Amino acid sequence: MSALAQSPSLFSVPRRRINEEEAIFTISHAALTAVDALSGLETIANVTLRLTGIHEVQIRLHANHEQAELLEWRHSKVSSPRGSATGLMAANSRDWGKLRLRFEPYIGSVECPLRFVRVVAQQAGLMLNRLELLGRNQMASAAVQRLQERLDTRKALSRAAGILAETNNCIMSRPFCSC
Repeated sequence: MSALAQSPSLFSVPRRRINEEEAIFTISHAALTAVDALSGLETIANVTLRLTGIHEVQIRLHANHEQAELLEWRHSKVSSPRGSATGLMAANSRDWGKLRLRFEPYIGSVECPLRFVRVVAQQAGLMLNRLELLGRNQMASAAVQRLQERLDTRKALSRAAGILAETNNCIMSRPFCSC
């Protein structure tokens, strides 16, 4: 389990309850603005737990095919919720894992828990996909920058060799001048 998910101060400050529409809007905004995966998933879980009747959020991330990381957030007051719904976190043909909500049997704040968990899981999958693409873009930009520096160095060396050849009145019939 994640250290963030086990944090006792996570729900020490009482939070205002929200409705389903406000939760979806806030989760979508969090997915678009998250700067790293763990804090983004924690924000999504915290917003989801602000809905009346939802008591636990579990996210099982597929790191690779052998291992999966389980992240859990829950209200400490509730011992055993009776209902659950699971949604697949996927985007662009990439399966990131599963999101499960545990809730009271007669949840009033969400019209359809299965539909809600699918929307939340989709937003989490899109967020993870966006963050992966941003990481790849940063790596590609760094590689381009390194190659540009190497090219600039080669150009400077070639110019310097040309200036030296000119000042020494060398005729460059071959790549290397023997003055």
